[in-house]
Amino acid sequence: MQPRLETLKRLAALYAAVEEMHSAELRRVTSALREAQHAIGVEREIARSARQEERGALIVGDSEGRMMAETRHETADLRRRALEHIQQEREELNDRAREQYVASRLKREQMKRVFDDIAARMGIEEGRRMQAVSDDRFLARRRWTDTQQRMRGDEEMKVS
Repeated sequence: MQPRLETLKRLAALYAAVEEMHSAELRRVTSALREAQHAIGVEREIARSARQEERGALIVGDSEGRMMAETRHETADLRRRALEHIQQEREELNDRAREQYVASRLKREQMKRVFDDIAARMGIEEGRRMQAVSDDRFLARRRWTDTQQRMRGDEEMKVS
């Protein structure tokens, strides 16, 4: 039974390693998602700033400044839309990575429960074996003592 327990122990370690690998992948994908979200925020801020510059240029009658601000605004919007597409892809990757991580975590926990259950049963069986050995010794000693007493009793009867 001990080799089986060692095999299960190695298997449990393997499941833990797989869980850690999935955890690292989830962290990596989540970080990439946050990076895309941050970049979208930056592009929104650039577009907002460009709109304000565009309004200011319009008020003062600076057509060249207005056109430059309008171009910055449109460019920021284009980059934001591209980043939103990337964000959506990364959200899907993040969801899949989370599902993988949760599944591997459940498998590791199941393996740990199986390992713990078998180890507990082996401990109980070992305790029973030790008790049986102890009981056998006690009974053997008792039989020997009883036999010795009968032999003495028989000798005493012969002598009398």
